[in-house]
Amino acid sequence: MSLVRFEAVRLLRDPLVWGAAVLMVALRVWQTWTRAPAWPEVTIDTAYGCLLVGAGALLAANLAVNRERRHGMPETIRALPVRAPARTRALLVAAPAVAAATACAAAAVHLLSLLPAHPAGRFDPWEALTGPAGAALCGVLGVAVGRWLPGPATGPVVLFAIAAPAELSRSGGSWAALLPVIVHHDLPVEINPRPSGTHLVYVLALIALAAALGMTRYGLRPRRSLAALAGLAVAVPTGAVAISGLRDAVPQERLARWSAAEAQRCREAEGVRYCAYPGYEAWIPLWARAVRPVVAAVPPAQHARVPEIRQRIGDVSFGQGRGTVTRPGWPHPTGPFFLWGRHGTAELSEAWLGGQAAARVAGVPDPEWWRTSITDPLYGASGIFVRVGTPGCAEWGRARTLVALWLGGQAGPVRVAASSWAQTKDSERPAAERLYRYAERLVARPDARARVWAHWTTLLDPATTVEQALPLLGLTPDPDDRKDCS
Repeated sequence: MSLVRFEAVRLLRDPLVWGAAVLMVALRVWQTWTRAPAWPEVTIDTAYGCLLVGAGALLAANLAVNRERRHGMPETIRALPVRAPARTRALLVAAPAVAAATACAAAAVHLLSLLPAHPAGRFDPWEALTGPAGAALCGVLGVAVGRWLPGPATGPVVLFAIAAPAELSRSGGSWAALLPVIVHHDLPVEINPRPSGTHLVYVLALIALAAALGMTRYGLRPRRSLAALAGLAVAVPTGAVAISGLRDAVPQERLARWSAAEAQRCREAEGVRYCAYPGYEAWIPLWARAVRPVVAAVPPAQHARVPEIRQRIGDVSFGQGRGTVTRPGWPHPTGPFFLWGRHGTAELSEAWLGGQAAARVAGVPDPEWWRTSITDPLYGASGIFVRVGTPGCAEWGRARTLVALWLGGQAGPVRVAASSWAQTKDSERPAAERLYRYAERLVARPDARARVWAHWTTLLDPATTVEQALPLLGLTPDPDDRKDCS
């Protein structure tokens, strides 16, 4: 036990271990800074971040094993009463314990820091524990490989052998369940659940198996053989179950249950009904803040036109485009996805949702949808692939579209709000740019609300054109406007 404590203290003092923990926390804070935390996504990515601690522990443990081969050390160690098997056993206990404890501490610091940031969704403790378990496995591998393949290069080679398939698994595939951490995930995880509990047992079995194999370097003994066989007997079936439980596509019956209105929990806030999936009710105040300025810009007698805000799955594919969740024929939906911004990107989310509500209030018809790619600071460099649409050439010439753009401009920049419900084809772009400019000028007018309210019925009449609406709104036409989509 004293030797275990000695090795544990040495590992804790190693900058490779605590430096990796600091780096992990810093990276996770940076990665989650601009997004309101959703527990499923946060726990998966934090578990993956724990492999940084595991990498530090693997290299530190491998160096600890190989120190016996450094200059002058073999002669010194030969005089000690404790032989190599005992020293290896001590490291096989100390390395995973230190790696798991350090990873737990780093993960806890990050997860606790998110509590004031409106975390939503279901917290999966098994998924969260997978990170420390993966770090512990890395620590054991550092010792075991160091005994079987001594040398300074073995640690980095093993580390690469773990990191390379982990990165490749981002594109999906059921084989990812055989890795220490399942990196790939399609949002929302609640709809396409992961075999987190089974996978955790699989990783723990791998720890026992790797430790037993490390000890067999000193010969086969009944206890070592029994431990290796036990680890293998647990790892094989749990790995197989985890593979079968990791799906790239959502089962249609489960998707149908989640698409039903009864799957959501609703509440009313400031006269608007908001519906969220279980666990995401914490984001309703954030949605209400986005819709509030749009509601305030609607005449009080017309508040019934404000749509219900319902969280949606939509036709969305995240990351590499695998595991698309679809519901064909969904009408022009009004509601957020399973993402929301914060710290500088909340304004993007608010404008996006406010723009959707504005289009429904103004009566803009459902657009003709197609798949496209959207990249912004909220969704990251890879962007998301989502069905968006064009209102059509005729709609860009109607007054109600101008009103929709003005209403959306109450929640954020006109063009950002409009991008939530309208994209333009090349032939429509001049007419759309014309309307965007008018809407931005209207947002800047102090008397815009009074004018819109005074002519509300006329402006929302499908027969009213932009040219007819401009004098009612106090706007003058631009002489070089392109009025059609030809």
